[in-house]
Amino acid sequence: MSYKILIIEDDIDELEARRIILEHNDYNVETATCVEVANEILENKKIDLILLDVMMEKDSDGFNFAQNIKNNKKFKHIPIIMTTAVSQRTGFKFDIKTDGAFLPVEKFMEKPIDPDDLIAAIRGFLK
Repeated sequence: MSYKILIIEDDIDELEARRIILEHNDYNVETATCVEVANEILENKKIDLILLDVMMEKDSDGFNFAQNIKNNKKFKHIPIIMTTAVSQRTGFKFDIKTDGAFLPVEKFMEKPIDPDDLIAAIRGFLK
């Protein structure tokens, strides 16, 4: 079975690098550079996991998107791995244990992300 992963990332270079890594590891990939396109993909395709950037058009786009997904009966089962460089830019560190209400994701990964660490995280959710 080949899993389908949705990458939501506004930085085209980051998006393409992740797409190549995932396809090289035999995942099917859908991509979106904004949450509007991501929502359209979710409505029309079966997605097994989401890689979600935090800061896109608005700094809060990723947080709002994650909250909307986890509050939606149709999609809340989809694991979300949130990726960002926000702590490098702001010094603010996120922790799922303490920020779970604000950060409703299964995993948080700081950029730059080692490809092996990314694949290991994905495999942890898609068994």
